[in-house]
Amino acid sequence: MTFILVRKFLRDVRPALIAVCLLLFAFSAFWVKITQRVTTQIVPIARLISQPFGNAKVLESVFVRGPSKVSQAALGWGDMNFDRPNEFLAIGLLHPIVLVMCLVWGVGRAAGAVAGELDRGTMELLMSQPVPRNRLILAHLLTDCVVLPVVCLSFFAGTQFGLWAVGDFVPDYALLDDAAKESPLVKGLLQRIPRDPTPLEVSGRGELVGLVNTLALVFAISGMTLALSSVGRSRWKVIGYAVLIVVVMFVANTIGQLWDAAEFVRPLTFFYYYQPQRAMIDGDWTVDLSKTWHLGRPVPVPAVGVLFAVGAAGYAFALWAFARRDLPAPL
Repeated sequence: MTFILVRKFLRDVRPALIAVCLLLFAFSAFWVKITQRVTTQIVPIARLISQPFGNAKVLESVFVRGPSKVSQAALGWGDMNFDRPNEFLAIGLLHPIVLVMCLVWGVGRAAGAVAGELDRGTMELLMSQPVPRNRLILAHLLTDCVVLPVVCLSFFAGTQFGLWAVGDFVPDYALLDDAAKESPLVKGLLQRIPRDPTPLEVSGRGELVGLVNTLALVFAISGMTLALSSVGRSRWKVIGYAVLIVVVMFVANTIGQLWDAAEFVRPLTFFYYYQPQRAMIDGDWTVDLSKTWHLGRPVPVPAVGVLFAVGAAGYAFALWAFARRDLPAPL
């Protein structure tokens, strides 16, 4: 009976799953093109022009890094090398579109698990079947185990498609050549500066590592929302409370990054443990609580493990609460 429920839930989420996967696929493919444009046109030109100043990264620091300093602090990045395509690809997992999709999927599906069934008046029909209440929660957990990897793999598939579609990442100086046609001074300057036509190394395989962190984030949001759904009756109220909690966490993490006096709240948020770029680039799966709470000695904790633990705790609470609550009759 559990697997019958799983099939039912998979049928219910199929339209939304297709829509979310297509959106993530399209965005990740488009992000590859953005990565190619930045790493093969903007950064090489900035470094080429900067060479006469004795520092090849002067303009890159001003025009590429400068405007993004606040964003880097808000999302918890370190300094990124924008001339390395693999590092720029990692930024895609921190993009607001990806974070919004994590929120939409984690909250939307879990909010309908219990409160949604009560809201629609279908819970009474569902519970009239020979199905223990704990099987219902178990079926939702198994559904997450199926759909969350599919959501994450759709992003990876989009990246691989984008890398195939755009071709090699070859430094492109066409913009400077166009400027040289208009100015003899620029033309003379460019003739004295060597160019490097070597294609840049790029691979999307490391993205699978970062997507494990993304999966853990969505699971944590889903578990938290299911806990709210297990004690609620209105799906939209549960969605409202869950969205409010996640937004407050995001704002708290952002303020904690920008304001030292508030940084102690960051480990209490999901987003403190969402750092896929560190796993992709450095192979670091941990976060050090001592850097935020000033504990005096390193206290590394597994970022993915914390998020999975939060999601599991949400499911455990939902199982306990749903098994003991009275189910109101449909209105």
